[in-house]
Amino acid sequence: MLQRFWQSIATLIGRRYVQVIIGVLVVTAVCAVGAPRLKFETSQDTLIGKNTRVAQQSRKYQKEFGGEAMLVLYTGPSAQLATPANQKRFLDIESKLMKTGLFDSVISPRTAIDLANAQIPVGPTIFASAEKEYPDKKAALQARLSSELARLQAAGPESFTNPKYVQFLLHEKDGTVRSALQDNFPDDHHGLMIVRLKGNASIANIGKAADASRKIVEANKIPGFTVLASGSPLLLKDINDYLQGGLATLGALAIAVMFIVLVVVWRRRWRLLSLLCVLIGIAGAFGLMGWIGIPLNLVTISGFPILVGMGVDFAIQMHSRFEEELDEDQHVPGVLQRVMGHLGPALAVALIAAMIGFLALQISKVPMIKQFGVMLDLGVAVLFLCVIFLPLALLTWREHKWPTTPKTRAQMSGMLERFVRTLATVATRWVVPMLLIGSIIVVAGFWAEGRFTIQTDPEKWIPQGGSTVHSLDALRAGTGFSTELDFFVSADDVTKTQNAAWLQRFIETETQKHKGEIIHGSSFGNIETTLTHQLPTQGGIHTLLGVTKDPKNQLTDIPKAFYSADKTKANVVFPIANISLSQRKALLNSIRDDLKSPQLKPPHGVDAEPYGLVVIGIALVDALQSNRDVMTLLALALVAAWLLVFYRNLTKTVLTLVPVLLAVGASSLAVYATGLELSPLTAVSGPLVIAVCTEFAILIMSRYVEERGNGLTPEGAVDLGTVRIGRAFIASGLTLIGGFAVMALSSFPLLRDFGIIVALNAVVALSCALIVLPPLLVAADKHPRITGFQPGGEGFGGRRVRDEDVDDADRRAGRSAAID
Repeated sequence: MLQRFWQSIATLIGRRYVQVIIGVLVVTAVCAVGAPRLKFETSQDTLIGKNTRVAQQSRKYQKEFGGEAMLVLYTGPSAQLATPANQKRFLDIESKLMKTGLFDSVISPRTAIDLANAQIPVGPTIFASAEKEYPDKKAALQARLSSELARLQAAGPESFTNPKYVQFLLHEKDGTVRSALQDNFPDDHHGLMIVRLKGNASIANIGKAADASRKIVEANKIPGFTVLASGSPLLLKDINDYLQGGLATLGALAIAVMFIVLVVVWRRRWRLLSLLCVLIGIAGAFGLMGWIGIPLNLVTISGFPILVGMGVDFAIQMHSRFEEELDEDQHVPGVLQRVMGHLGPALAVALIAAMIGFLALQISKVPMIKQFGVMLDLGVAVLFLCVIFLPLALLTWREHKWPTTPKTRAQMSGMLERFVRTLATVATRWVVPMLLIGSIIVVAGFWAEGRFTIQTDPEKWIPQGGSTVHSLDALRAGTGFSTELDFFVSADDVTKTQNAAWLQRFIETETQKHKGEIIHGSSFGNIETTLTHQLPTQGGIHTLLGVTKDPKNQLTDIPKAFYSADKTKANVVFPIANISLSQRKALLNSIRDDLKSPQLKPPHGVDAEPYGLVVIGIALVDALQSNRDVMTLLALALVAAWLLVFYRNLTKTVLTLVPVLLAVGASSLAVYATGLELSPLTAVSGPLVIAVCTEFAILIMSRYVEERGNGLTPEGAVDLGTVRIGRAFIASGLTLIGGFAVMALSSFPLLRDFGIIVALNAVVALSCALIVLPPLLVAADKHPRITGFQPGGEGFGGRRVRDEDVDDADRRAGRSAAID
């Protein structure tokens, strides 16, 4: 029945090749219409999953307190930022930023110094509230109040035109910047404006906000100050822009490389046919993704060269076999029957093996890797259908229009064929040592698998010499930080004295404990503590909230940045130094442990959860590392199960898997030895190696069994079979390798390392299949009762396709008469 199925496809193509060509193009066009529906998705939901606790907490946090922040650094004498003229300039900048509708809040040096100024009239009230709550601190509070009043009197007129008064507002008695003002005045030479983006914004709006903030601040400069706008939104914007623009350039270069490979290596007529057919199939595959709603993200966007490479491999094998059969007999119906009868089942088994292997990606805890698996399965299925019909239909049309003659027939023997024969026979006498060495490589490869460095810091994904990284470096030089670790605190009333006091103790404890990692801690209660040098009180906080309302009695940006409107949620911000991801994880774990300790456990009813890019990055690493090796093992198990079902022979299954196992181990060792860092892209390389090497191994096995069925000796089957498919193997392998090697030219480390690793893996997979499998087949053939290899025996997946079968099929279809 299976044989009749493939013969019926061959008959359909032979009889209706024009209709087949038109049908494939029409279906592809309908699918391709969905391409504009493709969306680029680089939100955190694709990294850690929208249903994870981290993602849910992040959405709650951003809903209350906004998204990531653009940081605008002003370099110059910071006290000058408080002059009336500059205050007016800041007010204008803030207004223009908020009018864009892209930002949740803007806290500038003007905002901060105005709040400091507003505390002067209510200072005694705040101190009185502290004395009431902490009677044992009365003497210290009175001493502090007296000291501050004396300094205030010595400063002179309470006006921003008075430099001494401004210095009093900014500095403690010892000359250090007051703690509550350090967010906006890191030191005496820098001012900082914090522009908080709208919470849970799309990547498109994040990019717009990053551009808008830079344009507005650069167009409204403060005289005497240099200005720099930077921050994490720029990272997301750079990555998104490159995915939508720069990657298209790399894709075009990859196609150009494949074009060159086919022109140079592939010597058959219409040598670019494979690439043309695959590009048509790719248009249909990505269009279908648009209809279904599979988004493009950091991982799925890389599927383009993978699918092109695998598709070209399928198409070249089909083209190669057609030309090979045509060399033997120019009767096109017979050629089609033999091509489909021999190669169709092999390609179908390879396709299903690849698809089953990609199913292992569904156990990943990273959503974009799951989407990548779906995209690969969908893509290879569409390409397979396209390659099964279109190349043979076009070649049939060619033979009717421009038949192949002795003058146009290419000679398929030469240096490349000799090279393939050498690879296939080099280890024939060394099978046992090869297996021993291979076993060591496999064990060592799986040992190395769990020891890779996974880089999830988005700053390391973009060009390290680019403007964004330079701006972040300059930002850190001026402020000491470029990212933050936030805590989302919830309670029935976060302003209660016991809750506010605990919050301040938490900030002070962690800041002191982690000096060098945490720059400082920020909360609204810290404003009162800066003034009184005591823990905050509910009365003091409400007094300060009263002076931070606008004319409409609404809270202004500073309290909004720290408290929800109903006072049930609070925000704590820890700007952190430029420390490694492992240090960030250790820092976060230490803080979490402290929150469980008796000394710092939150009061009853108070909950504190971390949030920020730091937390997301750590969650991503954990998700990538948690079952990466399991994905590889599961892919191997699924492929093995499928091969066992199809072959119904354990020996054939094992023989096919040996080079696959060796390729997995060797590729892991190669990556480990080169010291390349993994990313969300390269973390999926294991199943890719399995898919590519399994395909190569299945095709070699298929041809060997076929040639043995034709009566050749084991050595003859290897010699003839590998040579005949060798050039096609090399051509398809080089297209895959070349497509990814182009990615190695990318200025983005994210794509560069991925291109290097996958190109390296493709070399390993092709080498293992060609070097390891043929000698194993010859050695195993000494036991035909076990392997089933025997002259004149069954072919791949069933009965051999014989000439009489082809003739019978032609007669049944009436095809011979029609062709004649």
